[in-house]
Amino acid sequence: MPNNQHKKYYGGYVPTGNEPSAKEREDISKRFLASYRDKKLRGRSFAPLPSVDWSNLGGQNYVSPVKNQGACRSCVAFSAVAVVESMLKIKNGADTNSLLSEAYLFYCVALSQGRTCLSGWSLEPSQQAFQNTGVCDSVCYQYSDVQQSCIGLCADWKNRVTKTTGYTPLAGGDAIRAYLSATGPVQTGFSIYSDFYTYKKNDIYIQDPAAKYQEAHALCIIGFNDNAGYWICKNCWGTDWGDQGFCNIGYGQCGIDAYALGVAGIV
Repeated sequence: MPNNQHKKYYGGYVPTGNEPSAKEREDISKRFLASYRDKKLRGRSFAPLPSVDWSNLGGQNYVSPVKNQGACRSCVAFSAVAVVESMLKIKNGADTNSLLSEAYLFYCVALSQGRTCLSGWSLEPSQQAFQNTGVCDSVCYQYSDVQQSCIGLCADWKNRVTKTTGYTPLAGGDAIRAYLSATGPVQTGFSIYSDFYTYKKNDIYIQDPAAKYQEAHALCIIGFNDNAGYWICKNCWGTDWGDQGFCNIGYGQCGIDAYALGVAGIV
């Protein structure tokens, strides 16, 4: 995308509460990467966990379609919805086609907390919203990347919400890998650097030391590959970006594996 459009797509993740800051995330990730490299150099298995990809698990796809946040800093809402949509497929079957409303999550819940397209949001409040109020389906309240005001929901939206039993904080790459192997995709945030926009299909993103820090972004991790050392991620910049909207991000890069949230269960 043109350079002058980049700023519309980052800055949507603002760590708060128990979430480590962007700098803390990067430091934690670097320690995880050092541990991974040390064990690889010693010829040891990093851990007895098989690599997993929830978009192709036993020939089944448990990942919902890639969406596009557009020119609004709503990535936290998109990443939260992506995780819950996957958990619905895992619970009810890969053919389940339950698409949830990022518009409700961001333009109703986040807006009530003072968050807008200009300010972004945090991970934990987005998962608390799923637990406390639930989120209606996307047909009930459709998304636009122009700031909305929680007006125009379908009349029976309260009867159309999906709720969760809570969320599971995952501190560090080992906890994230274990959760991905046993349960499903996770929601996370990381620092965006200027070279991330040039990601191409089949790449493994490793930050260029000369790249400039932009701001933070949130996405969904759907799997990992221990042999090559990378996370398989679902982004929310549409299917024209990356590998049809997906990307591989190397272990220890930009705070990607410092702290994540998994969905405890679907009500």
